[in-house]
Amino acid sequence: MSFNRLAFIVPLIVLAHVSLADGEKSVSVYNAQFTVSSRQLAYLSESIVSAINNQLLSFPEIKIYSADSKIESTFQDLNQMLRLDKVQLLQIRRQTGFDGFVAGSLEQTGQEIFVKLHLVDFSSGRIYFNDQFEGAFGSDLLKSIEKQVRAFANTLIHYYDSTITITSEPTNADVNVNGRMVGKTPIKSLDVTDGILKIKIDKDGYTPYQKEVVVFRGQRTYVHGHMYDQITEHLLNKKSSWKLDSMNFSIGTCMQWQNWSEINAETGNMTNFRYTSKFNRWELGLEVSTAMGSSWHANQKFETYLGKDSSTNEFEISFSRFCVIGQFNLVEKLNQFDLYVGSQLGYASTHSSQYNLGWYGLSDNNLEGRYINAVIGGEIGMRFYLGKALKLTPFIGGNFAGEMSYKHKTANYWGEAMYSTKSLGSDNFYFGVAVTYSYWSLGK
Repeated sequence: MSFNRLAFIVPLIVLAHVSLADGEKSVSVYNAQFTVSSRQLAYLSESIVSAINNQLLSFPEIKIYSADSKIESTFQDLNQMLRLDKVQLLQIRRQTGFDGFVAGSLEQTGQEIFVKLHLVDFSSGRIYFNDQFEGAFGSDLLKSIEKQVRAFANTLIHYYDSTITITSEPTNADVNVNGRMVGKTPIKSLDVTDGILKIKIDKDGYTPYQKEVVVFRGQRTYVHGHMYDQITEHLLNKKSSWKLDSMNFSIGTCMQWQNWSEINAETGNMTNFRYTSKFNRWELGLEVSTAMGSSWHANQKFETYLGKDSSTNEFEISFSRFCVIGQFNLVEKLNQFDLYVGSQLGYASTHSSQYNLGWYGLSDNNLEGRYINAVIGGEIGMRFYLGKALKLTPFIGGNFAGEMSYKHKTANYWGEAMYSTKSLGSDNFYFGVAVTYSYWSLGK
């Protein structure tokens, strides 16, 4: 039977009268008039209805709508209502707002009073009670009816109770709800008020578990707290602190200055390639610096029979560096600006190429040397965000890079070239700018 055929049973005109009750989170009960078999039983009917109302009104949460109230229509065809199934009864609750329904009838045979009582629970979709009481009219009969009505009212109220189940691993842990100790886990069913609950599960030797849950009226909620011992928690946190945030690819140019005044070579243009992986404020990666196919021009003045520094020996020097780098953000994303300090550890390769000119300017052979030294250095720089993935990075730094050797030229009276090995410090100072592209692996 569809609910459309029930329109004559529950007129929707009652909707306007029960909406306020729902908004106040009260329980709405419709108390219909009792039918009597004779006019002489009317006063007994009024007594029974009054006793029922007194039981219902003893619960502050219950709001009663009676047949003599201002509701313009009442429930009709009681026998047909008592044959409805769960789905149809629940549909009455959704469309009318009533949680319960009370009705009955009285008959008398001799001194015996027969009271049929019908209690319908729309909230759970069931006929709660459909039976009769019999006996002489008096306190015993009324007590039996009142007991049944009170149990019915209690059921309606607790249908909207909010409960929570709390378990933990390990068990036997203290449970606090909104700052109040409520017991030890496992807690199978705890009555709580609806709203936000702050739950803390604690046990000696373990890191406390804390969570906020939102509980709605009538909701059954389940919370499980998995706690780790303090050593395990420390290791897990340590591991999670190095979770990869992004990968950064940089290309830049810089001027490198070295005190090579003896060979008149002090500055050189370098190209920098960098890759770093970012872990929170840390960036770790690799750097390659090179002259990109060009060499630094150097010349050495030497003495001939014409006088001191009367001739020049020209040659080329190339320089490259490979380092492991680490950077730490002192300031991060402050108005789209980063400030970092960094360090470098690796090696540098210096290559010199000189021409050995013999008599009459003829080239006898080339003098070449490649020197590899350890490098350690530091850097400070800034990153300006040009967008989500693009950054502009000016930087300045310096390296301790050991020494470089070259062939120092001299000449005798007859112009014969002679070479001796000399060393120059390769420590350097540099400044430049780079463009960085960041691939944000976590979609930041």
